Amino acid sequence: MSTQTTGQSSNSLSLKLRNNWLPILSLVIVVIVVAVAVPSFFQPSNLLNVGRQSAIVGVIAIGMTFVVLTGGIDLSVGSILALSGVTTALLINNGLVVPLAVVAGLLVGVAAGVVNGIGVAVLKVQPFIMTLATMVAIQGVSLRLTDGGPKQFENLNAFFDFIGSGSVLGIPGPFLVFLLVAVMGILALRYLAFGRFIYAIGGSMEAARLSGVQTTRTVIIAYSISGLCAALAGVMTAARLGVGDPTAGSLSNLDAITAVVIGGTSLMGGIGGAVGTVFGAILLAILSNIMNLLGISPFDQQIVKGAVIVIAVLIAARAGVRRFRERRTDAPKAATTRAPAVSAPVSK
Repeated sequence: MSTQTTGQSSNSLSLKLRNNWLPILSLVIVVIVVAVAVPSFFQPSNLLNVGRQSAIVGVIAIGMTFVVLTGGIDLSVGSILALSGVTTALLINNGLVVPLAVVAGLLVGVAAGVVNGIGVAVLKVQPFIMTLATMVAIQGVSLRLTDGGPKQFENLNAFFDFIGSGSVLGIPGPFLVFLLVAVMGILALRYLAFGRFIYAIGGSMEAARLSGVQTTRTVIIAYSISGLCAALAGVMTAARLGVGDPTAGSLSNLDAITAVVIGGTSLMGGIGGAVGTVFGAILLAILSNIMNLLGISPFDQQIVKGAVIVIAVLIAARAGVRRFRERRTDAPKAATTRAPAVSAPVSK
């Protein structure tokens, strides 16, 4: 019995490594190259800065993972980030206590996610078109509320300060929030029935529906989670900057998608997970930090990120084709090794 359990654990670990080999290998290669080219990268203060840089994109990317696993995409996360921060700032300036202002900012993100989910699951609008429309509309709302400029506010709340720029034992507060969100995402996708429904929808929407999965509700919840994570990132950004900026997060959607893709989640849905997204977000932060240390222009950094997306998609696509072929090859073997059914003897 113990031998069987050990074998199952070994197979599970092997499967996890196979599914996340791209971000793990990429991270190892980058660390080795950095150790040679940029020794100053490993200074403690810089490593903490990397963690802080990965937090905002990482939180958004965890929520984006739920949507991408269903075969969708959410381009509105950057606008939701800005609107959440603006909402929180305006409510604080109007005398609302910080905790309630934060909750209101988060609810704005959930509401936007519900709108996206209804558009995709109920109205059958393509995710790209639906979230592109809400991205533009939400950005317009943020600009209207602020008259196009940032709104400063006074932060007197310790927890609010912690999620923006605080720390515990030297570890940045935003990074700890990112890790907490990541753990919750990993557990939800791996152990909850909802997580299995997400993968089933990404594999085949029709097959999932015929299997009894509430596809409409699941897709709406997935987009709501994406909106909630984007709103949380918006609150964190506002807490760090001390302003609600309607133009904040303008490229957050691209960075989040990049982190998800680098993490091995297929844009076709059904393959990937939050573990890879964590590696992808950290790897993206490391790349940005290295380029900053090397003095590379921010414009050139965008070119590099674009190239990274293309390479990651190509590798992930080839990996997906390989897995599909393995499944087709293993299916006949499993059928032939299955024990034949034994019919019950007919009594005379």
